[in-house]
Amino acid sequence: MIIDRHTFVDLASHLEGASEGILEVTKRCVALCKVSSERPLAQSAWAALVESLVSVNVELTVLEQTLRALLEANREEEEASRAGLGRGRIENA
Repeated sequence: MIIDRHTFVDLASHLEGASEGILEVTKRCVALCKVSSERPLAQSAWAALVESLVSVNVELTVLEQTLRALLEANREEEEASRAGLGRGRIENA
């Protein structure tokens, strides 16, 4: 077993919460940028913040893909283990 289901679900739920949080903060920053009457320099800072948040969300997406690959590898290992146990029973019979 590469990862147990409880640990996987725990990691996935934290990842989902982090991603949703990043997206919510990004939406609020965009709203602030639209209504703000600040100088162009401040607007640029807000835009840079939004770009940073988008980058963080991209990283979270990569983590999600890694978790999916881990789950698939775990599934393949379990199937191989079951197949090996099945053959052993037939040979011993």
